[in-house]
Amino acid sequence: MQRTKENLLKIFSISLGFSISFLILEIYARIAPATDIFPIEKPIICNTNDNISLSCLHRRKARQKGYWSAGKFKPYNEVAFKETNDIGQFSDVDFQTFVKAGNNNLKVLTIGDSFVQAIEVKNSSTFHGLLNNFKTINDRSIISTAIGSAGMAFPNYITSIKYAKSSTDLNNLVLIIPIIANDFDESFFRFAQKGRRGGLGQFYFKEDSEDLRFVSFPDETNFTQKLINLTLRNSALSRYLIYNLKIGGYLKTNFEFLTSRNTKKVKFAANIIETSKDETPERYRLGELAIDKFIYNLKNLRKSYKDREKTFLVLDADRESIYKNIPLDKKSFYQTMRRKFIDVAMQNGFQVIDMKPIFKKDYSEKKLKFNSEYDGHWNEYGHKKISEEVINKINKLRL
Repeated sequence: MQRTKENLLKIFSISLGFSISFLILEIYARIAPATDIFPIEKPIICNTNDNISLSCLHRRKARQKGYWSAGKFKPYNEVAFKETNDIGQFSDVDFQTFVKAGNNNLKVLTIGDSFVQAIEVKNSSTFHGLLNNFKTINDRSIISTAIGSAGMAFPNYITSIKYAKSSTDLNNLVLIIPIIANDFDESFFRFAQKGRRGGLGQFYFKEDSEDLRFVSFPDETNFTQKLINLTLRNSALSRYLIYNLKIGGYLKTNFEFLTSRNTKKVKFAANIIETSKDETPERYRLGELAIDKFIYNLKNLRKSYKDREKTFLVLDADRESIYKNIPLDKKSFYQTMRRKFIDVAMQNGFQVIDMKPIFKKDYSEKKLKFNSEYDGHWNEYGHKKISEEVINKINKLRL
């Protein structure tokens, strides 16, 4: 009897110790703060390639608020307050407000992926948010909003534009699309992001057709997924370990021998995965095909010369090469895609804003980086430089 009581006491003491330790760590994670999560609204379903409704697009819950953070703790981390608008996009301007704006305003719509979503920067400091602070050379106020979500590529930009077209006259607005390194090969399902959620609820080009392929994102989740979602939603400690400390990546890197996965080393340059044509001939072929299909679809949505003149395609640069002042392999994947994209876009009358020479000149003078140490996406300064180039282009065209 005495022995049983002692064992129960030990179990109680250990359980109490674990509970107190967890509580302390949970409090610490909330103070740090751990990043909040902004779950995708589901289901993402779409019946056709032409009648694009909001249910076809990646979106969050409308009016959701929270904080993105990266790094361990204050003051050595980075924190940004984020809020979604009426259609679940990260913009301070509601889409309906944008649609109803009068002709005295210059309407600017940005379409894109995680660089437009810009979870790392407060909405008002993104380049599309900053544009709302400007007036044009013709004294017109700018009203600017955005549609963008992580993991998107060219086909999803096309469908987002089609959604906008169903609500407003595209002829009366400036369209901005940032072009990022993963837009080319990941436009095809074969090279799409894989994983627990990667590739779901997205559109892809078909090699043998001008139609788009849609992969639905059903609302149904299994027990494991529900448990993961519940844990992440309610435990700041779990988010802190996974997102702030990136413990998953650490374990994969340092304990790879425990997995059966045969990972191939790939050269990373900032947010860019570079390969040679000899290594990945299919990646090159489909990347170039994606450019042709994207421009073809964009031409059908921006038919007139004037429409195309008001379509700004903003090309990102290999920022790591700029910081380190190292030469680039002109035959590498991204450099090859950039050259072809610029040529094809300009031949078809679209405006190209190439950030490579702009970033390079600015960094040589000021030594300020365009992304944080935690993330390859643009930081506030990077967004500021892009907004300046956009407003310069708007004024040059006297819009």
